[in-house]
Amino acid sequence: MSDDFMGGTSLPAYKFDQVGDTAVGIVDKIDKLEDRDPATGQPKRWPDGNPMYVYVFELRDPTTGDAQSLWVRGHMVKAIREAVKDAGHGTPLGLLLKVRFDSLGEPKAKGFNPPKLYKVKAEPAPANAAPRKTATVTDEEPW
Repeated sequence: MSDDFMGGTSLPAYKFDQVGDTAVGIVDKIDKLEDRDPATGQPKRWPDGNPMYVYVFELRDPTTGDAQSLWVRGHMVKAIREAVKDAGHGTPLGLLLKVRFDSLGEPKAKGFNPPKLYKVKAEPAPANAAPRKTATVTDEEPW
């Protein structure tokens, strides 16, 4: 993991490989990035030429304070927005999110992979949640 001084943070990302995989954490930060094709590295575009975006949530484990990133795109965007609204909030920032890979949808056309569908619950973060772990800097010279 790097730090802001060296060019930003790099957190491990949640993976949703199998139905039932779940990410749980308090949303501490949201970044909006231009989405890229993983095979070519080129920016993704909508048919009208506008860029596609991906949201990167920084989720903090409420027990340990460890952070991971949650890459939010596709069906997950709608599921999170609905859960946040259902919880009576206008933003996921500061909320405890539980994001579960619930099922596979229907492929949009022959030869396409089925989309991953998610169930999301948003609720206030627990009052006793662990703070985010951060690197410590000391005045001691290590050499």
